[in-house]
Amino acid sequence: MSIELLKKYNIWAKKSLGQNFLVDEQKVQDIADYIDIQGKNIVEVGPGYGALTEKLVEKNPDSLTLIELDQDMIDVLHDRGFWDDAEIKNMDVLQYHPDFSKYSVIANIPYYITSPILRHFLYSVENKPEQMLILMQQDVGDKILLGQNPSPLRGTFLKKGRIKSSVLSLFIAKKSRAKQVLLVAKECFHPSPKIESSVLYFELHDEYSHIDDEAFLRIIKIWFSSPRKKLIKNFTHGGLDKTHILEIFTELWIDEVIRWEDLDIKKWCELITKI
Repeated sequence: MSIELLKKYNIWAKKSLGQNFLVDEQKVQDIADYIDIQGKNIVEVGPGYGALTEKLVEKNPDSLTLIELDQDMIDVLHDRGFWDDAEIKNMDVLQYHPDFSKYSVIANIPYYITSPILRHFLYSVENKPEQMLILMQQDVGDKILLGQNPSPLRGTFLKKGRIKSSVLSLFIAKKSRAKQVLLVAKECFHPSPKIESSVLYFELHDEYSHIDDEAFLRIIKIWFSSPRKKLIKNFTHGGLDKTHILEIFTELWIDEVIRWEDLDIKKWCELITKI
């Protein structure tokens, strides 16, 4: 059905928007089936021509909001009749601020904007989603999982059990718990991307809400600015007293030769509260 729709509407992927259309019917169904949709408020980001949208409509959400930047796709969505079942917004998702008290986000998003979109829903919007289901580039998904506590992934980014956290994985872990729920081969898309994809499920939490968001983001960016250095050198170059830092390391059972990527979100937040 997806390929037929591409032909019917003469749809072609726009490189400027990073478009790759998911055309594998089973993968589309698997995504729609993963979370409870009936009676819920659902925000779909990047619906394209509506391959996933039609599956979501079938599950009777209380409301369905489609956020699509491409005007050509907006025209297709209207022609297919989705305006009867959903509110369609032609806009940049980074400018979208939902007014629901409870809602879920489902998205097949361009790879180049994955991090900004996640940051938008986790930090910028006042009322955060309860959960998100995001299709993304697999290596980006792997990096996100590495900052979780405990880390649910052991693969190419780990050496001898090390965490290998990053700014990306930590800013996500502060607000949500992520897990991989589906792998999507590049052949499932049209056109096929150069790399594989995965679907990550994010469940939001407030475990670290006692730490100011702006301070947290600012600090991890500073401390991650010199990735080859030992963590304690990043601290001392930031103007902090080495003796004081070593005392904190001892209290938190942190080896003084550890590097910035070796700490998961729990240890990072413990450190921040002590500095």
